[in-house]
Amino acid sequence: MPELPEVENIVRSVKPLVLGRRITGVEWRWSGSDGSGQLTAPRILRNSVPEFNKALCGARIEEVSRYGKNIVFRLMRDMEGRNMEGNAPCYLLIHLGMTGRLTCEDTPEFRSKHTHMVLSLDEPGRWLHYTDIRRFSRLRVTNHLQQELGGLGPDPLEISFEDFFQLLRSRRAMLKSLLLNQQFLRGIGNIYADEALFQAGIHPSFWASRLTRKRALGLYRGMREILELAIERGGSSIANYVDAQGRAGQFQLLHQVYRRTGQPCFRCGARIRKMLIASRSTHFCPRCQRKAGGVVFRNGSSA
Repeated sequence: MPELPEVENIVRSVKPLVLGRRITGVEWRWSGSDGSGQLTAPRILRNSVPEFNKALCGARIEEVSRYGKNIVFRLMRDMEGRNMEGNAPCYLLIHLGMTGRLTCEDTPEFRSKHTHMVLSLDEPGRWLHYTDIRRFSRLRVTNHLQQELGGLGPDPLEISFEDFFQLLRSRRAMLKSLLLNQQFLRGIGNIYADEALFQAGIHPSFWASRLTRKRALGLYRGMREILELAIERGGSSIANYVDAQGRAGQFQLLHQVYRRTGQPCFRCGARIRKMLIASRSTHFCPRCQRKAGGVVFRNGSSA
């Protein structure tokens, strides 16, 4: 599933291509009929097809941003047009699910049988294609951004250490399951939870409320280091992830524990293990991330 670094790279790669452009058309492949001639929404769409199309057609893309794992397009109309509620901004929210892909193409033709939607732009030779093999993603237009996303926790790259520490101390949960909780922090998933915990030298089943300030600081720094490096390397292309210009990420080449079960740890040589936490496969080094006792740092010292 695309996580914070992948979504951030999609936003950064699509933004210069679409900012200020007007959406001139929306075409669906999987729209069907309910028997009365009305279009039925594809599974990935949270609005009706007519409502979605009406909100987008003629709207200008004023901003593209990331909120957790969500891509947010802020849309506006000129005075002759109206958004869903007057002239207030309208938002297109895209959650990529497991296999969602947003790319900028040079053709309006559906290039894949899994491409569900094509947005036409007023830029000659430029179309946005939305593809999703497994169809677990979500598309939605709304005027109420806070209502849609207000339940998510703070961004891990924006939260201060003091606030992060207080959140940890108030939670009785294993760290791996807590990092996956989008109400705790928004944007981290299985890959970067495993990599951040390894970076900090903390066992994934350690209780959040038991972390000392020193170990919490190590996790805070490790989490941010991993996310920032992953963004710099274009994200992790494990399955079908590419950015909006079709470029694959390279951070999967730097994974220390994720999906490396049975392989030697790059730091100490111990075999990487896998366990289930919150029904998710969790990868860790049993020597660098001891469940009890001191935390092992990159230089081999302990505390």
